[in-house]
Amino acid sequence: MVGNHVINLDSKSLRLHSPRDAGGIDRIVKKQKGSNWSKSEEKTWIATLFIGTTILFSSRVAMPVCAPAMAKEFGWNKEHLGTVMGCFFWGYAMTQIFGGYMADRIGGDRMLCIAALTWGTVTFITPYIAYLYDDHTVTLLLLGLFRVILGLFQGMHYPSMTSLVSRNVCEKDRSFAMGVTSTGSNFGSLLCGGIGSVILESHGWPGVFYFVGLCAFGWVIHSWQLSKTQQGRKVTRQNSVEAKEDVPWRLIFSKSQLWCAICAHFCMNASYFILLMWLPTYFHERFPDQKAWVFNVVPWLMSLPTSIFGGWLSKNIIEVKFSVTFARKFIQTIAMFGCGLFAMLLPFCENYISALIVAGLAVSCQTFHNSGILVNPQDIAPTYSGSVFGIMNTAGAIPGFLGVYMAGFILNASGNWKTVFTSVFVTNVIGLSIFLYGGTGEKII
Repeated sequence: MVGNHVINLDSKSLRLHSPRDAGGIDRIVKKQKGSNWSKSEEKTWIATLFIGTTILFSSRVAMPVCAPAMAKEFGWNKEHLGTVMGCFFWGYAMTQIFGGYMADRIGGDRMLCIAALTWGTVTFITPYIAYLYDDHTVTLLLLGLFRVILGLFQGMHYPSMTSLVSRNVCEKDRSFAMGVTSTGSNFGSLLCGGIGSVILESHGWPGVFYFVGLCAFGWVIHSWQLSKTQQGRKVTRQNSVEAKEDVPWRLIFSKSQLWCAICAHFCMNASYFILLMWLPTYFHERFPDQKAWVFNVVPWLMSLPTSIFGGWLSKNIIEVKFSVTFARKFIQTIAMFGCGLFAMLLPFCENYISALIVAGLAVSCQTFHNSGILVNPQDIAPTYSGSVFGIMNTAGAIPGFLGVYMAGFILNASGNWKTVFTSVFVTNVIGLSIFLYGGTGEKII
């Protein structure tokens, strides 16, 4: 207090305010202390984000689930399938940084709704696009183009969700929140694999895309209303306004710890996308007499509890006073080594039941990634978590088109599943070693 004025210190200037403005300081402090969601708001948002991620992955998996039927109808080989499915990731890689940057500035909730409205529309109209022309080559090109567009807008989902959670959930609870919401990825694969397979058999492959598209529209309406009416919406807006300072890109890219996380995320995604895109075809070829809804459901059903357990385990490791760095590396070891090991064993399974179990274990292990490196941007750069996650997931999208296409090329040339799944193990070991050596769970930006 100086005379009748209060001195307000900030990083840019010394400003004098009258005593009646002093209450503003208290309001700022209270806002900072109460910036996280309340428990009820957190539960509501986690459930909403879980459902949104579920529908997102149902949309993404619709093509692999329908691939055998579409290949038969349009005369595609495995290389064609790999091209169409891989086109998604060209778009997916292009909007990660943009999506995270915009989410940090205008709010992850708003970006999630904008993106979902668009990718939901693309999903819904996919059958119309497929039947526009009789020339199957033109159909292949058009579907590839729309898969790129689908990827463009789905690429904004995870960076926006990361930004939203980082700004509204306390540090020790973030891994659990991300573990639960990211479980939607496997639940979406399960949902589309199960219900989608039933729709596929009864109404043909177009019905799968119609169903998922309508679900996306419903989620957009719900999440937009939630975003407008809940107090968490206001908190997110206020935090977003505070974060409108320039992102220190040069500083971010100079951090070796981030590059270690990027390398590991790249390797983990290479494994995940191969499993996601090619498991339906693997089971269809190896066990042609088995029901598609079973092998499209069981591996992903097995993975649901492990994703939630991974978040719970990470949270409890931190609560018993282990470092965040230890927690992230321990969880990531389970994810990458376990997934790689079981994927490598999969082609050696001679009977259907053992193949289902091993595939389920491979998918289950990779869900620990949701509570490991996937949370890491919130650890190392909480203020810029959306932008940092966008950088990391841009690199993580590359094996989507490269790995999925190469797997299709190998299979079309040799039909050798052992080569494809052994590469999953080798890739994971390399990525894990890099993260264990140089990764961190501490704030560096």
